[in-house]
Amino acid sequence: MKKFYYVAVLALVASAACTKTELSDTATPDVKIGYQVANYMAQTKAGETSFLTELSGLGVAAANAAFKSSAFLNADNGNGGHNFGAFYPTNPETISWNTSTTEWEPSRDYYWPKSPKSNIDFFSWYVYGVDDPILTYDGTDATMVWEDKTIPSKADILFANVAFHQQKNSETYKLDGVTEGVPTLFHHGLAQVKFTLKIKDGCDKKADSKNSGKYTFWEVKLSDFAIAANKIHSNGTLTLSVEDPDANDTAASITSWGSAAWTNAATPAYVATNTAWFTTNAAKGTDALTTTVANAIPNDFMGDGYVAVRPQTIGNDVTLGFKMTIVTKYGTELASATTVNTEVIDVASYDGTPYDTNNIYTATGIQLNKIGASPITEWEMNHKYVYNIVIDPSTTTILYDPAVEAWAAETSVSQEVPGTV
Repeated sequence: MKKFYYVAVLALVASAACTKTELSDTATPDVKIGYQVANYMAQTKAGETSFLTELSGLGVAAANAAFKSSAFLNADNGNGGHNFGAFYPTNPETISWNTSTTEWEPSRDYYWPKSPKSNIDFFSWYVYGVDDPILTYDGTDATMVWEDKTIPSKADILFANVAFHQQKNSETYKLDGVTEGVPTLFHHGLAQVKFTLKIKDGCDKKADSKNSGKYTFWEVKLSDFAIAANKIHSNGTLTLSVEDPDANDTAASITSWGSAAWTNAATPAYVATNTAWFTTNAAKGTDALTTTVANAIPNDFMGDGYVAVRPQTIGNDVTLGFKMTIVTKYGTELASATTVNTEVIDVASYDGTPYDTNNIYTATGIQLNKIGASPITEWEMNHKYVYNIVIDPSTTTILYDPAVEAWAAETSVSQEVPGTV
């Protein structure tokens, strides 16, 4: 704290001396510190998108958009070294969006240091539905930790690349009309998952090849749609760590966190997936499935049917179970068609059958880590995952393959009547 007050006094002296009447053509002007913010999306392709867009997906209006940032000043001490200390009086500082000026700004004006040998390190983050992390930084080593946090279905954790050794506003991302500021590229600390449901295209009905205008229809409804209980971790600890690339370097440097990983909580908790996730009409069986994709997870969790999940490995015991009620009907149109038969099929019944070609089914359902040609074995940070459940109720048209057993070889015996003795 002594170092911090020493730095503050120097800043006050400099500002008092720099009145307009004393500025020369070569004097260094006061330049306010601003932020340039982007959100890194690693989905189908890499790229940056607007942080405001990210927040809008959470239902946060631009007028309320804000994140946290801690700044540390490496002040020129006049002897070839630096005095290190917190830059913001309240560390972290709240950085808010100014809808009028289209700028990301601290709660009051701050200015860049004047010495070409002074610089500032910035650590920024954003949370929704989760508490702030604990940041520790001694000028060389930094850690940011979310310890034993429970992740609700609607949640967001963003952490920015560390902006080491900054000396001025830069022109990097320039999103949302921002022209310059501290480069702030956010990464997601969580993963997102959604499940979709549909009938395979063209398999909701089939024309009768022998009776024009007649069709076989299939109506499919689901029940008991859930992931096996107590298999998906809902809490844990996220630890980030990084080292200043060069504590004496005055050149601007943007550095991604050297390591970032989730570990299980001391007392693990699990997602109650049957009640917390799959509550849409399609998943509950209120609505019949169609050839149009329906989400199994409510849209109001994260938007577009996604749910926030703690990154973790997907074990063999993470299985998806459900039952299908398939009603077969026959007629000219579905509304007036006659019911032919009804089956209730538990997907677990496919375990070990000829349908189980990839050993994907178990006694509790479908193993998530075996779905698809390139199975997903881990939910990683900064990734979105979609599980498409496509049901084909039509199977194969019933045909016949007749054959008649060949006659046995002829056997001849004779009997004389009356018989001889």
